[in-house]
Amino acid sequence: MKRIITLYINRPIQQKMMIVMLIVLALTVTVLSLSNITVLNRSFSEVTNEQTVEMAGQVTLRIENFILDTNQLIDYIVSEPIMERFMEGSLNAQEEEELLFALSRYSSNNKDIAGILLVDKQGGIYSDSMEAIDNKPLTFESWYIESSAAPQDFQVFSRPIGRNITSFYDSYKADNIISVTKAIVDDQDMVAGVILIDMKLDKIESIINSANLSDSGFLYIADKNGDVVYGPVNDIIYRIHQSMLNDSRLVDIKGKTYQIIEQNTGIKQWKIVGVFPQDVTMRIIAEVIYYFIIFALIIIFIAGVFLSRLTKAITRPIGELKGLMEEAEKGRLDVRFESEYDDEVSRLGGSFNSMIESIDRLLKLVYTEQKAKREAELKAFQAQIKPHFLYNTLDTINWMAMEYEADDIVEVIQSLTNLFRISLSKGNEIISLRNEMLHVASYLTIQKVRYEDQFDYEIDWDMNLGDIQVVKLIIQPIVENAIYHGIKGSKSTEFIRISVRTKEDLYITVEDSGSGMNQEMVDYFNSVFNGTIDKRDTTGIGLINVNERLKMNYGERYGLSLTSEIDKGTKVIIRHPIK
Repeated sequence: MKRIITLYINRPIQQKMMIVMLIVLALTVTVLSLSNITVLNRSFSEVTNEQTVEMAGQVTLRIENFILDTNQLIDYIVSEPIMERFMEGSLNAQEEEELLFALSRYSSNNKDIAGILLVDKQGGIYSDSMEAIDNKPLTFESWYIESSAAPQDFQVFSRPIGRNITSFYDSYKADNIISVTKAIVDDQDMVAGVILIDMKLDKIESIINSANLSDSGFLYIADKNGDVVYGPVNDIIYRIHQSMLNDSRLVDIKGKTYQIIEQNTGIKQWKIVGVFPQDVTMRIIAEVIYYFIIFALIIIFIAGVFLSRLTKAITRPIGELKGLMEEAEKGRLDVRFESEYDDEVSRLGGSFNSMIESIDRLLKLVYTEQKAKREAELKAFQAQIKPHFLYNTLDTINWMAMEYEADDIVEVIQSLTNLFRISLSKGNEIISLRNEMLHVASYLTIQKVRYEDQFDYEIDWDMNLGDIQVVKLIIQPIVENAIYHGIKGSKSTEFIRISVRTKEDLYITVEDSGSGMNQEMVDYFNSVFNGTIDKRDTTGIGLINVNERLKMNYGERYGLSLTSEIDKGTKVIIRHPIK
């Protein structure tokens, strides 16, 4: 597969366009053909299904009416005056004869009735054509128990095999009847017995046989377990099992495909099942597929001819543009693409012309900038000599002062030397905490000499933390701010304290006992530190600069926070990650 992809990618653009377009066209025709075939198949299936559903609906309605008529017949029998004595459970011989006469009247007037049977709650049997086979009470029969359990509903039992009942009906067989039962309820809503009517299947048989689906199609009735209640005699019906009865589906039976459609009825989970073969539909679809293939091949051939001419017209200017790019790659920046059209390729050529002109200008600009850069580097090198020269000169003065034992001068010069050395730090932005503390100590030494005894200071830190890496020159600007804005001009000796502690981060605190500041200024600085407001002027620019450097290096979590009170001093806390 990878080899095929590589072979395709290396083809000329015209061939790639032809291949892609033909593939797209072939896929389009194929998809449309399959879609039409699918729609056609669905249409045939839908028409057949609709006809089957309609036929099944008619059959269902007629069968439901047949069963409901039987239920209504039960209601008529229960409404007979003699039934009141039956419900009381005490019929004499004359009343029993009257009841049997009433049952006989209903049986004789309805040719679909195979027999009527009444069973009271004591197991007494009343029927003109049915009797128990043995002495076992009929109240133990499943049909009696189910009817008694749901006295408001009628029950339907297909193929009632295994009952303790026989009949005087000539062709009485369990396969030829359907039993309809219902509980008899007295005035106190108590079950006084159950009535059972056996109906002949002749009526249902005539309803089913009246449905004509096709030459090989048929309908049959199945119960909730998928067993056949009634259906035509053939070798297909008994090969259909419960798992096939799933709405509408295709199944294979004896090498042929059949469409199975089921429709529920209102009769105790009975289903009307329609079965019809698919061979007729498939023959029509196969013929449609044949014509679709011929049609698709003709379209692809005609499209191939037109695509060949189209792709050639598109790729010719692209080839010309490619040649110009190769010339430009060799260093010829005077080439230009010319076209009399205004299509995409012409616009691409215009962009190529603009690019060549821009490259020519940029080359000249780069040459000028490189020349200026070399001059700037030379000036920077010359400027770099000055701080090193000053550093070396101070070192010479330091040795001379030591020679004359001027210890106070030595201390100041050493502090100033440390200040310069650490400030330079070979250009490094990150230094050790040890060097940062030495830097601020050197600064305080110089300032204490300058301001004589105007302030004292204390530096409290654990030298074991000396290897922690910190941003350079973050303490000195805060100390400088404390001296110039909090201590300078004070008539009493003030105090500066620097302390270092660690928790999850490094915390450096600078405190002074100077004049302090009001709450408005405290809120202003903290808002600037948090980024809530932009800095409005140059007040506290050293503090703001330190805060911005920390956030730029380590994120918004780090920076400065400030607290202060008038005449009580100021405290600034630096939060720095432990590196």
